[in-house]
Formats: sequence, C-alpha cells, structure tokens
Amino acid sequence: MAVSSSSSSFGCSSHEPAAKRPCNGVQRVGLPVFVCEYHDEALRCLHVAIRRRKLPFDGLTMVHLDAHPDMSASTTLPAEVVFQEPWHVYSALRSDPSGIASWILPAVYGGHLNCVWWVRPEWARQIADGDYRVQVGRAVTTSEGGSSSSSAPAASKDLPKKGLARFTPRPPTSGVTTANLQQEAGPLETIRISCSQPYFVEDGIFAPDSELKDAKPLQFLVSQMPGADERIALWEEEEDRKAGSLPKTSGSPWVLDVCLDYFACGNPFLTQVRPHIAAAFADVQDAATFRAGSVEDAARFISERDAFDAAFAEVLRQAIEAPAAEEDDAQGSEQGDGTIPEEDEAVDLDEEEEEEGPLEEAVAALGKYLPGSRREALLAALSSVLREVRESELHQLRDAGSMVTLPLHPPSESELRERLGAFEDFLTRLCAQHASKAGNGADGRPDEISVAVGGRRLLPNALASLPGAGRDGGARRARRGFDSSL
Repeated sequence: MAVSSSSSSFGCSSHEPAAKRPCNGVQRVGLPVFVCEYHDEALRCLHVAIRRRKLPFDGLTMVHLDAHPDMSASTTLPAEVVFQEPWHVYSALRSDPSGIASWILPAVYGGHLNCVWWVRPEWARQIADGDYRVQVGRAVTTSEGGSSSSSAPAASKDLPKKGLARFTPRPPTSGVTTANLQQEAGPLETIRISCSQPYFVEDGIFAPDSELKDAKPLQFLVSQMPGADERIALWEEEEDRKAGSLPKTSGSPWVLDVCLDYFACGNPFLTQVRPHIAAAFADVQDAATFRAGSVEDAARFISERDAFDAAFAEVLRQAIEAPAAEEDDAQGSEQGDGTIPEEDEAVDLDEEEEEEGPLEEAVAALGKYLPGSRREALLAALSSVLREVRESELHQLRDAGSMVTLPLHPPSESELRERLGAFEDFLTRLCAQHASKAGNGADGRPDEISVAVGGRRLLPNALASLPGAGRDGGARRARRGFDSSL
C-alpha cells in the first residue's frame, strides 16, 4: 500500500498541518491518508491508525463513500479471529470468498466502529435507504452457511468489486489457525448482523438479536450524498434528534473511507455487455417483490429467490436458443430462388394474432415476481433489449446470474467532474458541521482517511489537500509507521 499526500489547501480549516493536540487520549499530528489497492486493506489502515494513536480504540464513526456497501461477513471464518493477531485476520479475509467485501463488520464486532454511514451513488441499490439500529455479534453457523435461523446464502453481491486478486500474507507468528479456533470453540460461530434487509439475508449473515452473542450496537445509515440544501444526518443537536434515532456522536472521532467506485464503476461479470442491456436485466432483479423491504421469513425468502432465479435463467436460456430458431424461420420463408416474398405475401400481424413463442412465455412468467405497478414497464424494457442483445452478451448475462445487479456506471467526463465537485462541497460541509458540534477549537476534519483505488490513480483533490495531509503533515509519517508495522 502507498500513502498519497498533497500540500494544496482545502476549505476545512487552516492550510497548515494541524497542531498537536490531545483528543480523547489521542495525539493528533497531521492527518494519515492511506491509499489502498484493494478495499479490504482499509481494515489494516484503521488498525495502524489506532496503534499509532491517531484514533481511539472505540466509539468511531465512519463515513463510507462507495458503490458497494462492503457490509458482508464470512460464513466460514470464526468470529473470534477478530481478536487474534491482526495478520491472521487479514490473511483469513483475503483468502475468504467474500473477504474483500467483509472488512467493515469485523471492525464493528471488534469494538471500533459504532456508526457507519454508507453514502451511495444513485445507481447503487443493494440496500434501501434508511437509519438502521442493529446489533453485530456472533452466532452459530449451519453447515450450509447462514445462522441457525436462515438458509444457504447466495454469493455476496459485493464479492467481485475489485476483482479476485489474492496475495500471500506474512504468516501469523502466534500459531493460531482457523481450524484450531473452530476445534477449540466447538460449533462454528461467525459474525452476524440483526439487520433483516435482503442484502444480509441473501449473504447468509442475518441473525435475530436473540441469537447474537457478545453483540455490539451499530447505527447503520444508508443514503445518497445530501444535496446543498439537505441536512447531514450526523452530529445533530440533541433537540433535533428523535428519541433513540441517532447516537450521541457530537464531537466523536470519525474516519472517512472512499472507494473510487463511487465515481465510476464497472461490473467485472459483464465486461462484454453494453450498460443499457445490463440495466434492463438488473432492473428486473432489483424490482423482485420478495426483495422489497425487510425480510420477515428467511426460509420463504430464500425459496422465492430460488424460484425467481430459475425463471430468470429460463429467459436467458430461451434467448440464447432464439437466434437459431429465428434463422430456421428465415430460411423457411425464402422462395425457391432464395428471395424473400413480396410485401403483399407477408403475414399482416395486425390482422392475424401473433403466436407467442417460448421466449415470450418465459418473459411473461417473470411477471409474477414483479410489482404490479411496474410489471408492464419492466417487462417491456426487457423485451426491447432482448431484440437487440448479442449472443456473447447473453452468455455473460447467463453466467453472471444475480450478479447483474452489481453497480455498473461508466460516467462521461462532464459527469465525473460534476461528481468530484459535489464530493468536495459535501466534504467541506461535513467537516464544518463536525467542527461546530465538537467545539473546543476542533477543525472538524476526519482523524483518518482511506482511499481504495483498485488499480486507478485518480485521487480527488479534496482528500489530498485536507489540512494536515500535506508534505509536512501526518501523511508522510503515517506511511513510515504503516510500512514498519505491516
């Protein structure tokens, strides 16, 4: 990993690095800014900042800008690994199928984070907007995955966000292994969350409060970036908050985590599929009625999901077979000399009812899983793209399955500039609001920043130029500490 820094100014506070001052037992000299290749490495950045006393151990709020929630958890990694040697945690997460999307909940269960705000782009719809007051703990996992109250999970909807790169970590020195932990602990207990949104149920990590052990409270906020005339739902005055709806975070340390997928995002499962083709299929997946709202019956939800997946796969199967059938029809319609019949010999579809084929029947069968108010429009859009989809695209869509819902948004240059400008304005407001609530001359800036680039080298100026992140600030020192610690 590397650390990026800049000496240009940003409108949060002084242009110079912040002076050393105590904050809840934390010594603040400069601002650590970590740039990660893969997003799960942000957990290491958090641990380094805590060890270097840039952050307190607990009570942290994280503002997380990303096209992916990264709120999944391993269904095979024992929860207690979180409290073992950090390197074992990192290697276990990286070797786990969902590890790259599973780094936030370990930080919650480990006691570091008590508030996470996922700021999503408008085209990321994995979790409905809301203010979720939930618990994160450990619960017994069945042999199929999931807690004892749920069924087998689907693959994580965050799984491939940065690719499936693996690395060979430094081996743990304590001799602790996942197998040893499971053998010593008895039944496998993994990290679970009491939020019953479909995202968590489908990943097999939902468990009711009654099943969770050693649970930690979490406020999980989900929303798009607030506009200039909209309030920021953090660090509000006591009289502004509804009873029990928001934690008392005024003046609490906070961290900023940004993934560049927030600004531009591709779906690695659909590299050969045009965005407007993928969008029609993704819209049908996202609109399925069993995914609307919280899940009340996990077993029924999984059953309905499996039936929908089968119907969805049938549409793609029929679409793949359709070109061959259409070619046969075209050949059969030719005259003996190889020419197409004259226009007056063609069938008039207005006078003769068109016969519905297997593909049309398969598309219609999807309607039972879609909300009545949107069914006609969704199926019409799907039928429209099926008339122009390429066979290579159909094969990728078939192989992707429900992963077609992963965010896919290649922005124009003008849109990208607009999004970067909105981000700078948002960060200015966020820092100013925190400063006003914290008091005591606080500058309002985050106590640590992590940026996941995924192979890209775009770093928003708003991050590089925060006070204290300059060449003489904490970023360079954080790099030395980070490299020597890991």
